[in-house]
Amino acid sequence: MIRRVGIGILCLVVVAIAIWWFVPRDDRTPDPSPVTAQTNPANPAKPATSAIPANPAIPADAFQMTVESVHDGDTLRARVATPNAVVTDTDSTRVRLIGLDTPEVSPELECWGAEATSSLTALLPPGSTLWAAADREVLDRYGRHLLYLWRTDGTFVNAELIAQGDGEVMIFAPNTLHEAMFRALEAEASTAGRGLWGAC
Repeated sequence: MIRRVGIGILCLVVVAIAIWWFVPRDDRTPDPSPVTAQTNPANPAKPATSAIPANPAIPADAFQMTVESVHDGDTLRARVATPNAVVTDTDSTRVRLIGLDTPEVSPELECWGAEATSSLTALLPPGSTLWAAADREVLDRYGRHLLYLWRTDGTFVNAELIAQGDGEVMIFAPNTLHEAMFRALEAEASTAGRGLWGAC
């Protein structure tokens, strides 16, 4: 009886080894999503967030504009030196940042409206140069240009404002290129109580 149990155990061990040896295995481990610490424009030495998705690089089709004025946290005026396929003249252009909505400053000042406006002004002060790129839909119903904006140092302004809690994610198809990133940043800002999430 003991001999039969021993033989049975030995057979099970041999079968297990054979399965392990002959069944193909995928030893690859997925690469973790890239994360980086964003820079806080108010204090470059202090990260604004601990771990957020990496900034997308300035796209190859981006074009330069000069900031003329900041209206509120998600709208500004800028001008191109050279017309292109997106902005076809050198007139003052109303720009609406894609992917977020910040509190209003007029006709009534909403909670965090002044702070969001100050954040965009700190990131892109009048006279500064920015890089801009469109998504699929270029104009909104008010005739404003819908754009993603980058500072010359590579900071993705739309994402930075969301990460700092200056605005909520607002996506309108078909302009959905960075939606997943924006929603992740909003969730982190909300959990941390940054900006409007802790004040309003």
